[in-house]
Amino acid sequence: MSFTVRFQQQRGCATRFTVAAAMTALLLSGCHHKHDDAASSSASAPTQASDASGATAGAAASAAAPTPMASTGAAGATPGSAADPANGASNEAPNGATASGSSAADADTTGKTPEVDVASLTAGAFAVGQTSDDWFRLVDGVPDSPGIQVNQNPYALVLALPGQARITSFAFTSSPQIQVTPHHIKVEYSTQAASGPWSVAYDADFPDAATVRQGVTVRATLKEPVTAGFLRLTLSSSPQDAPYGVGLSRFSALGTPGAAPDVRHVAGLYHFPLNFGSSGYVLLEQNGAGVEGCYFESAQDGGNAVHVGQVLGTIVGGIEQGGYLRFMRNDQQANASTPGIMVFSPDGKKVFSALFHGDAHAFSNVDEGAGTSVGPTKLSCNASGKAEDPVASQLEQTGHVQLYGVNFDLDQSTLRADAKPVLDRMAALLKSHGDWKIEVAGHTDTTGSDAHNVALSQARAEAVVAYLKQAGVSSTLTAKGYGSTQPLVPNTTDALRAQNRRVELVKQ
Repeated sequence: MSFTVRFQQQRGCATRFTVAAAMTALLLSGCHHKHDDAASSSASAPTQASDASGATAGAAASAAAPTPMASTGAAGATPGSAADPANGASNEAPNGATASGSSAADADTTGKTPEVDVASLTAGAFAVGQTSDDWFRLVDGVPDSPGIQVNQNPYALVLALPGQARITSFAFTSSPQIQVTPHHIKVEYSTQAASGPWSVAYDADFPDAATVRQGVTVRATLKEPVTAGFLRLTLSSSPQDAPYGVGLSRFSALGTPGAAPDVRHVAGLYHFPLNFGSSGYVLLEQNGAGVEGCYFESAQDGGNAVHVGQVLGTIVGGIEQGGYLRFMRNDQQANASTPGIMVFSPDGKKVFSALFHGDAHAFSNVDEGAGTSVGPTKLSCNASGKAEDPVASQLEQTGHVQLYGVNFDLDQSTLRADAKPVLDRMAALLKSHGDWKIEVAGHTDTTGSDAHNVALSQARAEAVVAYLKQAGVSSTLTAKGYGSTQPLVPNTTDALRAQNRRVELVKQ
């Protein structure tokens, strides 16, 4: 097992952690699950100041692994995420190996499958057996997220992955609070169930945990990859070393995600205390991997039943390979669109949402919130009863539409079966407008080389054109691959990169 230690200065994290945690506790205690006293403990804990001087982190002895050598962060260096090891830094590993120092995003340039954080919400991972919602900041993938701080010591978190992932390394980023980063970290894995049986993948001390500054990332490369459907993370310190509890800014498991066995079915009614109007109701309908719906204010009838009153906006999206929903929230009153994700618990009873504003690389630009499933429903977003197709309407009105739910095999141009319903609908629309000239535009994120991305996006656009022509579309269709040259959002996190991987129809 090899180690890389990286220093990351978190912008305003110390102040924002206390305020954000307190706000979360106030909001959730009134309308959802209570925060497990994390806010009160964080409010009383002193804050560790950020230090960009490049001081060297000390090493802590571990019974499970020899002491790793810590690298120093260069002053003024650009902060990175847990998935991005220290620039040019290397450490002697317990087995004598040396950390490579290359980022996960570089993997595709050498022809290998790109690695991602398979334990993140944006990969479809979700906590199992948690009574509070504080855990999601640990795996939300936002680089300067404050993470978690909890009174439980030891603290255990079980994450269910959407499929059997192949994991090559772990990364742990220190807490923004002093005396909170755990002295010891253990990661176990199971291929069977959230209850185990468990095998140990990692078991070691966090270097110099008692005095470590904020934003220090330790990355440990496994001697042999492990395959996991569930991960159990345990953070612990002796009572005298953890007066304010334990916590981390971020936990990551780097590797290749396992595909969910089937398309996740998420249709139904959901309730969110935040982000979707004062009533907080979201109605989703699904066809294949395509998902459409709305969020609305509930009409009052004197009872407890939910009725669609004023529709505030629409939801248009698609189920991704990890089983989570990638969508666009279209606010009808503000005439604005905001990209986001929803991630669902294995039993479908809980859901997490995140909306990305501007440069969502910053924690302050991400609106996060937990919600619950109300259940199946016969409600409709269309009170008039007139059949409408929001995707088709957008193409007709604006001449441009993104095809959510059109998925491909990983790093390939092979259409997945769940893309058929969306493409069949588009074929029906185009056949009714034989005079239209349509460009099918393929787009990628920045993972991989420019040449690879252009070729991949071109091949995917051509695959969609071939399907539509086979379905009887006589309109003039052309395919154009743009690679990563036209991003919708910055390519700074896994969640934002997913927004940029897309296929669009454009009227010429």
